[in-house]
Amino acid sequence: MRYDEFLERYKAAQREWRLGRVDAREALAGLRDVVPAIDDQRLQQTAGFLIDRWAAHTSPDARERMERVQRIAAEAERDEGDARERLTRLEDGIRDITAVALETDDEFEQYAVLAVNEPLARLADSWRAELGG
Repeated sequence: MRYDEFLERYKAAQREWRLGRVDAREALAGLRDVVPAIDDQRLQQTAGFLIDRWAAHTSPDARERMERVQRIAAEAERDEGDARERLTRLEDGIRDITAVALETDDEFEQYAVLAVNEPLARLADSWRAELGG
């Protein structure tokens, strides 16, 4: 099997997982089964790395962190209070989400967690503009 064929399978499996059509463990096991068939041993290692990264993102610890981050974001975006209170809540949420991201050494997971800050930062910017700051 050529590596690009593996990569197509990998992307398709991730897409199906994101859509909730397959269980991550099953998809990962299926991908691990085909790694030995990749015709280049160095690319087998690369494929294994991709699979391990995906597995790390779906670990119980990673899921717990992402669930916590979603709760923090929901609280930060709560539609309540004046502009100053909302801005403070958003800034607190951004700080707390950043702290959760730093709980892991996995850069990919950190990026996924920190991505949740982006809409909060945009909202915070709009509240700052409204407050004249």
